[in-house]
Amino acid sequence: MRKTGMIFGAVLIYVLAALGTAGAREILPGQETVRTCGRTGGSGQTPPAEPEPCGESARQRGIPGKPRKRRKCASRPSGRKIGRGKKKKKRKQGGGSLKKTAGRKKGGKETKREKKLKKDMIFSLRRTVSHYFPDLFDRIGELEDCRKKRHYELAEVIMACVLMFIFKKGSRNAMNNECSEEIFGRNCERIFGLRLSHMDTVDKVMRMLDESQLEKLKTELVRVLINRKTFRRHRISGTYYRIAVDATRVMNVGEGHCDRCLHRTSKKGKVTYFHNVLEAKLVCGNGFCISLGTEWVENPEGDYDKQDCELKAFARLAKKLGKDFPRLPICVVADGLYPNQTFFRICEDQGWAWIVTFKDGNLPTVWEDVLGLQKITEKNMRRDVIFRRDRTILRAYEWINNIDYHGFELNWFECVEEAGDETKRFVYISSLETDWHSVLEMTESGRMRWKIENEGFDAQKNHGYGLGHKYSEVSMTAMRNYYQCMQIAHMINQLFELSSLFRPLLTGKMTVCHLWAHMLGEMRHRKLSLKKLGKLMKRRIQLRYE
Repeated sequence: MRKTGMIFGAVLIYVLAALGTAGAREILPGQETVRTCGRTGGSGQTPPAEPEPCGESARQRGIPGKPRKRRKCASRPSGRKIGRGKKKKKRKQGGGSLKKTAGRKKGGKETKREKKLKKDMIFSLRRTVSHYFPDLFDRIGELEDCRKKRHYELAEVIMACVLMFIFKKGSRNAMNNECSEEIFGRNCERIFGLRLSHMDTVDKVMRMLDESQLEKLKTELVRVLINRKTFRRHRISGTYYRIAVDATRVMNVGEGHCDRCLHRTSKKGKVTYFHNVLEAKLVCGNGFCISLGTEWVENPEGDYDKQDCELKAFARLAKKLGKDFPRLPICVVADGLYPNQTFFRICEDQGWAWIVTFKDGNLPTVWEDVLGLQKITEKNMRRDVIFRRDRTILRAYEWINNIDYHGFELNWFECVEEAGDETKRFVYISSLETDWHSVLEMTESGRMRWKIENEGFDAQKNHGYGLGHKYSEVSMTAMRNYYQCMQIAHMINQLFELSSLFRPLLTGKMTVCHLWAHMLGEMRHRKLSLKKLGKLMKRRIQLRYE
């Protein structure tokens, strides 16, 4: 039996060898010459001791199974592993861009990139501050310190106030609760390099600090952004920056709060005391609403016949803006309170353009000219149709230029928007002439006045900043300083929230409020790595906005 098995095995080996050599002798049509390693060969049996031809595949040799994969003979540096370059390229393609954001399937889980971005949000916020304002702490340190005893540096005290608004705590007590957490305080010291003082210490400094110093600091930071051309692509006709002007109520106070409170008496005889502020904010189509200037609406000291009002405060604000930004091309965007000769004269003296809402009944002589010229003017109309997912919008534009009003040249334009059964009408007058091409941009600029209400006052009142809260019930000086810190913090948060470091996280139904709570949770419960922050700070960064 052993001999039979050995004979059978020898025969089987001989048959397999014969089949292999027969397959090697078969040459396909058109392949009479086969490229080998340094030689060419034709038909004939290949000796088993010679090396196998490099260019032959498994099919050409007649061996069943999968063909071998060809290797590219591209030149590459010695010692480099295959595939590393491809992996690095894939990592680079995953960078922060607004056009290629990390999407998520409906009902799917977070991607690895989203988890990493959420985990490193506080690092990204710190990098944003260093990118735009690398000398922020030095600028704060240059302010005049009014204290005699100094346990904390002035930069540490003021940054504690700014961080209260950056973290959107809404009150001094809420910020104290955060600072009482040992891990939170240590993380703030690691990330920002400053100790967080108690908010009572902050309040004492805010009562003594001159209110003009923080406003000057805010103005310097805005100048940095303008010089870096952050808002350059959002100008009207490539020239004018849109500056929305409006007033809002800061807080209601009790009787006897101070001698400069505004007051109002209702029909029932109830007297309300309050403080208002007039703001000039730079607005852009991508969501920016940056404070340029602030003027408090308050009564003068001593006896007075009439209370202070928004129009009087605008005259003071215009002088301040003209002094702080003398070469900035400004187009003032305001509501229906401002069409009057005083406003026109102030803008003309400052060299500013303007667009204001023109209500029915304002400037009756101008309305008479408009109604008369509409009948005889031709080629001053434009109609657009806008198709959206759920509806079709029809917009009809009309404009009339060069209307004289007491020596001022006014330009009138109107937009009537129809969407289904709903009709809206927007009417404006401006110092800028309008034509068939510019009427679209002019109308959008007039409607951007609402951004100071939504992205400005509403965000600060209802989204964590606490505008309307009495951060200091006793001192109005402290209240003004808190307000300026709020504007600086809102500026920093906008630079981060609208950038390519943050926008990719807003996928699906994710909200800014939830992401902010997640960031604060990381600071409360996780020890942040100072080594990781150092590596990130050394990397170059490019922030993009829509």
